[in-house]
Amino acid sequence: MFTFELSSIKRVFRATKLLWSVAPAETTLVMLLLIIQGAVPAALIYVNKLIIDNLTNSNEIMITQLIIIWIIIQLFGVAVVPISQLFQGNLAEKFTAYINLKLMTKAEQILGLDILEEEEYYNDLKTLQKGAQSRPVNLIVNLMFSARDAITFIALSGLLASYAFWLPIALLLSAVPFARATLQLRELSWRALLANSKDARVMEYYNYLSLNYRFAHEIRVFNLFSWLRQRYSEYFNSTHRRMQSVRRKGVSKTVLPMLFSIVITGLIFSWVIKSAFSGIITVGVVVLVLQAMNQMRSTIANFIESVGYLFDRSLYFKHYFRFLEIESSVIEPQNPLPLPDEPEIIFDNVSFNYNDGQSALKDISFSIPYGQSVAIVGENGAGKTTLVKLLLRFYNPTQGRIIVGKSDIKTYSVTEWRAAIGVIFQDFGRYAFSVAENIGIGHLSLIEDKVEIERAGSRAGLDMFISQNSEISYDTKLGKEFGGTELSGGQWQKIAIARALLRQPKILILDEPSAALDARAESQLFADFSSLSRDRTTIFITHHLSSVQMADCILVLKDGELVEIGRHNDLLAKRGEYFELWSLQAEKFKDTVTAKTDTGMSMQ
Repeated sequence: MFTFELSSIKRVFRATKLLWSVAPAETTLVMLLLIIQGAVPAALIYVNKLIIDNLTNSNEIMITQLIIIWIIIQLFGVAVVPISQLFQGNLAEKFTAYINLKLMTKAEQILGLDILEEEEYYNDLKTLQKGAQSRPVNLIVNLMFSARDAITFIALSGLLASYAFWLPIALLLSAVPFARATLQLRELSWRALLANSKDARVMEYYNYLSLNYRFAHEIRVFNLFSWLRQRYSEYFNSTHRRMQSVRRKGVSKTVLPMLFSIVITGLIFSWVIKSAFSGIITVGVVVLVLQAMNQMRSTIANFIESVGYLFDRSLYFKHYFRFLEIESSVIEPQNPLPLPDEPEIIFDNVSFNYNDGQSALKDISFSIPYGQSVAIVGENGAGKTTLVKLLLRFYNPTQGRIIVGKSDIKTYSVTEWRAAIGVIFQDFGRYAFSVAENIGIGHLSLIEDKVEIERAGSRAGLDMFISQNSEISYDTKLGKEFGGTELSGGQWQKIAIARALLRQPKILILDEPSAALDARAESQLFADFSSLSRDRTTIFITHHLSSVQMADCILVLKDGELVEIGRHNDLLAKRGEYFELWSLQAEKFKDTVTAKTDTGMSMQ
């Protein structure tokens, strides 16, 4: 039997209560209209009975009055449908917007990144993202259909019971096996969908790779389309076989219950005909019972289907309510301390492990006096970006503590602390906004201030790019999503730098700031480094050791440990990890120059 456990029923009621709170007026009106819709079939059947009885009595006046009543009921039934759809549409739009806004608000309240990496959270988030536009509407539609069918059933039951109390009971019992089989089939289908969910995500991914602009270049160069189609087909065939098996079981499970229902209906039909021959009931009652029986069987089937879909769609709200209850380990303090004007940063024996147990940092200790420029270097996976994420309060240290000023970083407001930091991530955001908006979101209070936005753009080197391209201005929409202009990686990175500078931060963090810049732009960026780092603490992560010589201090990480700390010349003199990295890069550069000279490459 489909698992209509108490939690599922509670979830439906909780979602219904939420619907009422979002739009009480529309919900009330829709329910009133549904009552009318649900009562119309029973009213029409009863009037049909009266018309037939009066036909046998040749009562023309009464027949004329009944026909007028029949027409009025039909008009009510027809008129109610578009009006109900109007209010259902308004209700669905309001409810969908409310659900999406609540999801966005909750995302804002999740201050850390730890939750984002949990599989349960990820699955919930994918479900919510995919169903955000349709599932709330589906819930409303199936809820309304269930309510309408329930009202129709009650009205028809009352009508039939007035002639034989056992009639609605017999019809209802005849439908129970079919209902049970239908709900069992829905449970099997749901389990199959769960079993196929991973395969479905893989199929969706292959489809995404084939159609998405981001991968279009490599997909075409490597001619991957046929391979992607083949992989998609393999997963589809596996999924399709499982679903075919479920459907075959569904057919076998529903045949006997359907036959049982038909037999019970046939027996009731025989009783009605015999009662009419015996004079126990009139011809009008015969018509009433037959019409009511057919309508009730159809109503019960529709009700079972709607309730099944209702509980199926309510599973979306299982993820929704669970998502709203998620709490990150990074939280705002109850009584946050004011931020110091010139914060010194101290890492005191800090270690950090990710949720999967992977150790990223081990017993890290160092201090950064305010106003210093610090470079963090090391090979991939050394822990450089993780260290910065701890400083940004995306995670809490597993051990040790981070001190800002004289207090633990946890004693300050997370929001205020981040507002004091300008950061350029290696995977910075490329938003489908205008150039000005892409910069302005770095400091929302200045998003309409063109002077400050253009000043930040100028400091990031955007002026030359814009002046040389007549089609680009600060009002130009960017990104392919809505038909905007696409920029190069280096151009996007300049916008990201401008976004960080707009904040006029106390602390500026640059994660591989020159990764997407050409040689000239990289040279200009580091030429401007002294002005960028003036009157603030600057932390930058880089693989290009040639760019770290101007740093006041260099932190050298290896396998999550701080192995060296000092200035460029001092670290070279130690002939340790930094010296080895420096030598490798210097040798690589030397080999490249030599190779170009040997092959006769020159500037013409």
